Amino acid sequence: MIKIIGLSRIHITLIDLTGDLGRIDGGVGVALKEPKIVVRTGDCERPKISLNLKDIVIPKICIDEDYREHVGLGHTTQYLLSIAKLITAYNSLNMNAVELAKLVKRGGTSSVGVYAFAYGGFIVEGGHSKKVKSEALPSDFSEAPPSPLILRTHFPWYIYVNVNEKGKRIFGQEELKVFKNAKIEGVDRLGRVILMKLIPAVLEKDISETLEAIDLIQGLGFKKIEVELQTDEVKELMKRIKSKGYPTGLSSFGPAIYTFVETKREGEELVSYFGGWVTEPNNEGAKVIWS
Repeated sequence: MIKIIGLSRIHITLIDLTGDLGRIDGGVGVALKEPKIVVRTGDCERPKISLNLKDIVIPKICIDEDYREHVGLGHTTQYLLSIAKLITAYNSLNMNAVELAKLVKRGGTSSVGVYAFAYGGFIVEGGHSKKVKSEALPSDFSEAPPSPLILRTHFPWYIYVNVNEKGKRIFGQEELKVFKNAKIEGVDRLGRVILMKLIPAVLEKDISETLEAIDLIQGLGFKKIEVELQTDEVKELMKRIKSKGYPTGLSSFGPAIYTFVETKREGEELVSYFGGWVTEPNNEGAKVIWS
């Protein structure tokens, strides 16, 4: 039996959808241990997936753990990468996450999920040259290859996550419309916040500075648009968690929101107030287990 233990991720922000410096997209995020996708070979079902590889056998698979799609935790990329990794391992093909992402056409907007699958941790990736991708498009509508990895480091804190049931799930044609009609402001300041505040704060393990950066990011660039599109219930929950001393971010389009805590007990206190869950970061990436 072959088993793939996958993961989820929070997506802190896209960096630049204007493309006026010759690159577009870029992203920042963190890999999570929970929730996760766990798939294995077994007599369950044949996956509906096309890998465009010659002479491979597609085994039946069993899905032991999964989580909801279109809530901001990167399900589509993680699910497709997990299935692709299982199939290629079954066929004795040692393919890395970037190669797998090209097969399943993921990473065409943000590649945070691709590198989270590969390595785990805190990820910063550099977006696509406009020679490769000429306009801002969501991943479901982009066939650009994964973008270059700029930084990967261990993430030092627990992550509190909450998916509000009254939140809005934005995907498909609605997501495409948002990308095409986005009026983006504050990209230059967003770049400064990421480079001169968020990244060094994570590297120096300064949680207060990191959360200040997360708070600033919610009002800048494409993230501001994502937050504005969420429901009043999600925005109010973000304010209530912040009032407890924990600035909160929206992951991707949401409705998943998050903050960082130094101890599991702090996270559990937030769970007792607001629901949700607390998880460790995944600092290893997906695992392949043979038995």
